[in-house]
Amino acid sequence: MKRIINHSSHLPENHTVAICLGVGANILLGVSSLYWRELSDVSPQTLVAYRIILSLLLLSVIVFSRNGFYEIRKIKIELLALHCLASLLVAANWTAFIWASVNGHILESGFGYLLAPLLSIAMGVFFYHESLRTTQVISIIIALCSAVLLILYSDELNHWTYIVIATTWGAYTCFKKATPLNATNGLFVETAFLSICLTLIIIIYGWAPAWPNELSTQSCLIIWLAGAISIIPLMMFASATSKIPLSMMGFFQFILPTTQLIVALLFYKQSISTISLILFVATIGALALVLLYELITSLARPKRLPK
Repeated sequence: MKRIINHSSHLPENHTVAICLGVGANILLGVSSLYWRELSDVSPQTLVAYRIILSLLLLSVIVFSRNGFYEIRKIKIELLALHCLASLLVAANWTAFIWASVNGHILESGFGYLLAPLLSIAMGVFFYHESLRTTQVISIIIALCSAVLLILYSDELNHWTYIVIATTWGAYTCFKKATPLNATNGLFVETAFLSICLTLIIIIYGWAPAWPNELSTQSCLIIWLAGAISIIPLMMFASATSKIPLSMMGFFQFILPTTQLIVALLFYKQSISTISLILFVATIGALALVLLYELITSLARPKRLPK
């Protein structure tokens, strides 16, 4: 895969905002499973359709208010293809995440987002030539071993759920690193492409999502928030990804599975075996130590004076 733009392998001097955006995006994504659970009477396919349509409407308003259509009109075919591919990945991720939220497989969702950084970090090193410190390599090995043990010894889990979530989200993270478009314009292109795909599905196959008047009173009221619930964390995530190395952004994602674990145990009351819990917490702890080390060393690094 050809990289469209080149980023420095070092953190920018002022990256505090990007760190906050990355952390906040993962927390919001993890907590959002509670929102989708309240729409359990609606099929996941219909929820994804509403998520696409309402996200496009919200993004259209934001892009129009910022005169972003001028920048979007100038994008080349290669960049357009990259965003179309990224949109298919995020659509698959949305579907798997919503299905897991509705059906109570939150631990599997959390495991998927725990494995996703391994893929994004590997792609970052392979495609973008980002360097990793020794401590990061050790932590990746620990996380990988823990993930393998989870797959082997966690019989109570739905394995396909976290496999789909891990591969789609990890690849989406990598692709978002390769675009010069800002977070809003990039998401607009992606949701516009998904809207075209949705329209073709409706025309060709005759399928259509349920109309609001066909939903329950509660679902009809809260489903209109699907656009904001979807777009706000993704905008935060895309903005953070464009400002810090992909390797560090991958480690941030331990926050999302941690949030999912808390939600699963406190709100869903999902059962988990002792060995699964120990392995999951140990993996999160290893990634947390790496993140702490990265933050300390980056803040301690002397700033370069402008020439």
